[in-house]
Amino acid sequence: MTTATRSSYYSSGEHPHPEYELERLRAQALVFWPKELRHLQQLGLRADMDVLDAGCGPGFITEALLENLPQGTVTGLELDAGLLAEARGRLAPEEGGRLKLIQGSVTEAPLPDGGFDLALARLVLQHIAEPAQALTELGRLLRPGGRLVVADADDALWGSIHPGIPGLADVMELRRRHQSQRGGNRYVGRAVPAMMRAAGFTGITVEAVAVTSDELGMDALAGQLDVRARTALMVKEGVISEEQVERTQEEVERFLADPASSFMLLMFLYSGVKQGGEHR
Repeated sequence: MTTATRSSYYSSGEHPHPEYELERLRAQALVFWPKELRHLQQLGLRADMDVLDAGCGPGFITEALLENLPQGTVTGLELDAGLLAEARGRLAPEEGGRLKLIQGSVTEAPLPDGGFDLALARLVLQHIAEPAQALTELGRLLRPGGRLVVADADDALWGSIHPGIPGLADVMELRRRHQSQRGGNRYVGRAVPAMMRAAGFTGITVEAVAVTSDELGMDALAGQLDVRARTALMVKEGVISEEQVERTQEEVERFLADPASSFMLLMFLYSGVKQGGEHR
């Protein structure tokens, strides 16, 4: 979730309520992972592969990958020491065997060339100022014929809410601007295929992954609508007022209490193959 240069994601100690952010990331990983895994397997993920989880954060997806690669290895790469410590705290019994956790940047990784069959960059590119550089670096880390999968969002197609929450659109726009000012881009998804081609990847594919309250229950997705937690840093920096946050949070709570409400989140999986040989 971070790079050696600039990142829009929270650095250690920056988020006013880190426990809520970690729980949001955990819930987000859990709701998307079953469908993500099926897509990864369709793209060629096998149980004996060497896989890189680039920008692994607190390691929720790293752990899920490890469980599904019983004959393979997983390397989690994360620059932020605090997030890496969270991953180590939960995955310590696995580290040193099939699991490695490395502190480093997705734009300048302290890893040798050609060490991985598959690299996954999940919700990473939207947070960095040099996504094209990251894709080139991930290509360096793959074996010839290896596959890169970028899982990310484009806020023009982020999902849907029914019935609408009137104040949420304004809050989301302020979040987009705030992330942009910090070096990120919540519209990065649309640019990923062209950047992958420019980085030398071939066979580009795009798949949409949707999760909905109708299939999982509203409780599974409610944390993604926690306006107070998701705007806490913005309030601290004066980007949004507490009054606007509380007003919108009240609208969200009425939405969550309505049994007729429906909420969908959408993510995209962009995939490409490194040239230069057959995949093992």
